[in-house]
Amino acid sequence: MPTVHDALPAERTGTPASPQLLERRAMFAVTDIDPALGVTAGDTEFAGVPCRTVRAGDRATILYLHGGGYRMGSPEAYNAYAAKSAAGAEATVVLPRYRLAPENPFPAGLRDAVAVYEALASAVEGPIVLAGDSAGAGLAAAVIVAAKAGGLRTPDGLMLLSPWLDLHCSSPFYETAPDVFFPLATAESAREDYLQGAPASDPLVSPLLADHTGFPATLIQVGGNEALVGDALGLAASLAKVNVTCTLEVVADQGHTWPLIYPDHSVSVASIESCARFVRSIERTGQG
Repeated sequence: MPTVHDALPAERTGTPASPQLLERRAMFAVTDIDPALGVTAGDTEFAGVPCRTVRAGDRATILYLHGGGYRMGSPEAYNAYAAKSAAGAEATVVLPRYRLAPENPFPAGLRDAVAVYEALASAVEGPIVLAGDSAGAGLAAAVIVAAKAGGLRTPDGLMLLSPWLDLHCSSPFYETAPDVFFPLATAESAREDYLQGAPASDPLVSPLLADHTGFPATLIQVGGNEALVGDALGLAASLAKVNVTCTLEVVADQGHTWPLIYPDHSVSVASIESCARFVRSIERTGQG
């Protein structure tokens, strides 16, 4: 019987990471969980994919896909952010250690994310919220595209921070955004490491180009100073056209993934609180 994985592109051999990229990966330091939050953290596997779990309750399960341009990042770097999100939402956050490019180009990371989602969808009774930042936000949206195509239960919510949704990188905001954390040159370099010849027009690569009919209720957060304002606006408009509930929060004067980079700033605290409210509002509605 065909599975959702059968509909995904075949895996491909990648190329070694450069010494510069390895150095940059090492900069994604482990963050500490505030003991006052009362969460529990541990490591497990879903569908053979190593995952970090941060638990503060069972109101919902948040499958969080970390950012890093598909080539950097780790679950441990998101300990603090995941703990705040879990505590505020009274939920459990699952952070997969998906394979990174260029060693593992598209669709390796997507296959890992889909495998974890499929395992959770079959095991979890309560609501599931897919979430992510930057490239992880694109990966989260792509999981929904794959789930729809494969007949899986769709998630009950989608939560995106600074979403990178179109790897064509043609938005005019790339030319005008003052933010320094995700400029066009960085986006293009990460794109080439991830795609290695795969087309950017594939909705599994650029989920902004997908049919968004049947997507779940969505929260999009983007900084007003960043290049990805265009991606966020594009998805919000597309969801509106197909009658999907969507909340778009454009936070003035903020750059790429500001709640992660400046977690103690008041605007960052407010953004995390907004995510927690969104998760608490979600009820299980997804259908396979």
